[in-house]
Amino acid sequence: MIARNLVTNRRSPWFIAIKALILGITLSLITGATGSAVATEVSSYQIVVNKATPLSPLSYRPGDLVTVPKFNPYGRILRREVSAKVVAMGNAMKSAGKGTLIVQSGYRSYASQTSILKAKTKAIGRTKALLLVAKPGHSEHQTGLAVDFAAYGVSTLTTSFAKTKAGIWLAANSYRYGFVLRYPKGKTAITGYNFEPWHFRYVGVEVATDMHNQGIQTLEEFYGLPAAPDYLP
Repeated sequence: MIARNLVTNRRSPWFIAIKALILGITLSLITGATGSAVATEVSSYQIVVNKATPLSPLSYRPGDLVTVPKFNPYGRILRREVSAKVVAMGNAMKSAGKGTLIVQSGYRSYASQTSILKAKTKAIGRTKALLLVAKPGHSEHQTGLAVDFAAYGVSTLTTSFAKTKAGIWLAANSYRYGFVLRYPKGKTAITGYNFEPWHFRYVGVEVATDMHNQGIQTLEEFYGLPAAPDYLP
């Protein structure tokens, strides 16, 4: 009995080390490189959706969708808090003399995303289409947190938007209202999408400000997640 206890005591540091390793791995899965927790609840404003991480459930629809009351000629809907921030940002942009904001696109259902991808595939082929349009269940638009912005008198959904006074102002100031430019230039290998200067994602003012202050451009980098250049098999 004494010998057995001695063996057990000698092994106990190994057991402790193994437990610590397991705990470290577990924490690394839920905590990013910046020390920020990765959201796992689908309704979280910080949920990460990309080619490697689909929504769960795939058919998710937010329960607090509302029609954006201003800057919304097409009647788009977004989550309630996002809608309010869009209006506040649009007012600020207009006051700054940088144009009149337009909500070009907002929430899209699973079915809508299916139709959009099908049409884009027919137009330019599936390979090119998947660099521009997410598969249903993988789209940020389905969260009600993503917005494609435009401005009156400006070409919509083109990279030239980045050089307009509206596009420049949004890229520089959107974080103040909780938005990040989700698919920045030169980050296709991480996000899986080409540069989209019109596509902004609401993550909340705190996270958007942290990303801005640290010079981190993508959610994948901010949370220490693997790059998502393509869909998993």
